[in-house]
Amino acid sequence: MKKFLSRIKLKFTILILIVITILTVAFYFNFFELKTKLYNKYPNLALREYFFKNTILTNNLNNDYNVKFLPYTQFVKMKLTKKKLIFKKEYYSGLQHSDPSISYSQWGTFFIETYKKKLLISDFLGNIYYYDNLNNIINNSIKESKLNIIKTNLKVYRVFDIFFHDEKIYIAYITEENNCRKINISVAKFNQDSLIFNKLFSPKECNETGAIGRMQFYNHQGKPGILFSTAEGTHDKPGKNAQNDKSIFGKILFLDLNNQNYFIFSKGHRVTQGLYTEGNLILSSEHGPRGGDEINKIILNGNYGWPISSYGERYNFTYQKNPYYKKKHESLNFEEPIFAFVPSIGVSEILKLPNQFSNFFHNDLMITSLNDRSIYIANFDEDFSRIITIEKIFLGERIRDIKYYEELNSILLAFEENGEIGILSVIK
Repeated sequence: MKKFLSRIKLKFTILILIVITILTVAFYFNFFELKTKLYNKYPNLALREYFFKNTILTNNLNNDYNVKFLPYTQFVKMKLTKKKLIFKKEYYSGLQHSDPSISYSQWGTFFIETYKKKLLISDFLGNIYYYDNLNNIINNSIKESKLNIIKTNLKVYRVFDIFFHDEKIYIAYITEENNCRKINISVAKFNQDSLIFNKLFSPKECNETGAIGRMQFYNHQGKPGILFSTAEGTHDKPGKNAQNDKSIFGKILFLDLNNQNYFIFSKGHRVTQGLYTEGNLILSSEHGPRGGDEINKIILNGNYGWPISSYGERYNFTYQKNPYYKKKHESLNFEEPIFAFVPSIGVSEILKLPNQFSNFFHNDLMITSLNDRSIYIANFDEDFSRIITIEKIFLGERIRDIKYYEELNSILLAFEENGEIGILSVIK
């Protein structure tokens, strides 16, 4: 009898474990929409709060007052779809971990562009890819997309941006010689079989921590050219050249496409991660140190204060009595940021939303982030001198790049952590 009862208990225990396993798997993969139904029933994560009696966790959970999660935002419903991109094997090899400045993600960094219906991509290693029909990625139910590789003559240390203009593809990258980094911009006429790049900008000045950043087309006084950013320094060791008019580092530069002459457009920049131009309007996003990520309106000959002024502090901040950086900009003849994020969000690329994206958006900037894994929609006044409202929308992914795809009225996002493209669209 005892053996019989023991067998019954064992079978019952096994059955319970099987049921728990099935429910766990069903919940994890959202079978029968179990996870969705549970989250809708407990929008403030009350169930998890019940199980974790922890003051810090409880405070975090209770800090969600009036926060919306996709598909809901405050006024618009949005759909987010993710599609896996298949890169070359070396993209997944771990090479990027030899340089921690490249990415804190599982794999590496990549940048996106669109050309007609094509998706163009450069990974941080300098490989160039394309996908022939972007509509298929967005509309197709297939979750993985193999990219076509374009042969090139590029030799890079790290890529920082790609940019498409007038049937040509531009790429911003650094090379390294004798532990000194040089910044470069090369250009090639687009061809999906092979790209022959010629150097457009390659100054002699080099720097141990130097880098190039974002590029945008800009017409300065009737001269077509490219605005692009540069940076130097690491963490609590700011570069010394952001205020030096004889150096190209820590600046936004203008490169004349007709004669390849360049000049300093603005200075006093730390790490410019986002750049947007429209007519005479120039907006940028910039990494602060510990706090103080900025949104700036860039003006000719403007000085943006780094490394003298910042609304952030050093990474080794210890709650000391006095700040390390000056907190005001204007009183020191520096340009004040339109907005500063305290704490930092790991700000990345920015994009002005076209009015047709949603009737609720006008003069709105979409701001992406890395560590914060969110986008922000910021509404500006008519001359883009101040932000009126700002809304955070959590996506759960590090976002390196962003583009608007007009044909399907969608936002494309480079989710670098798992090598995915995100498609964000308004639910009508």
